[in-house]
Amino acid sequence: MTAELLGWIGVFSVMAKTLIAATHDHWSRLRALPALVPPPGRRVPGRKILRGEQGFTATELMVVVGIVGVLSAIAAPALMPVIAAQRVKTATFDLYAALTYARSEAIKRNSVVTITPRTGGFAYGYDLTVGGSVLRSQLGNPALAISTSTGTALAFDGYGRLTSPARYQLELTSIQSGGVPKRCLVINPTGRPSIRVDNNHDGNCFNG
Repeated sequence: MTAELLGWIGVFSVMAKTLIAATHDHWSRLRALPALVPPPGRRVPGRKILRGEQGFTATELMVVVGIVGVLSAIAAPALMPVIAAQRVKTATFDLYAALTYARSEAIKRNSVVTITPRTGGFAYGYDLTVGGSVLRSQLGNPALAISTSTGTALAFDGYGRLTSPARYQLELTSIQSGGVPKRCLVINPTGRPSIRVDNNHDGNCFNG
């Protein structure tokens, strides 16, 4: 994937250099034309604008736009897995930060802080609440799927531990690309979160 992405970046770089060189050559020819501007206050009747003074033609602009469009259409499929992987990674870090903040607030306030998913699940956003008050809210991304430990509330008590005796696990995957490794957020009963990645794509985040 990295080699393919670098290949497309190389293609774009070559095209950009070609377009820049063509533009520079075009404007160099324009600057080489003799000055045909009349003195101030004097008008030259019947003077026509030379072709070289008109800049780019509509045909030239259409060709450039067409080339850019074709390259974008070719490169888009190769970039989609990269974008999908970045979305999963960003959502994982956002959840990790929310868990760390919720645990810290629970200890500071000596109260239970709950992380409640929005309607539809964590992929659509979640709220951090304490005593009915919202401490922080986070928008989700429907392009992701986030599965959780069923039937268990995600909450921290005043000691920073999970209110449930069992480990809590969130699994984040991409809906757009099946080749993106799954990421897991694991919270042990003591309340400490950790991130694990299913690099071998076997569905298990704990064996690498």
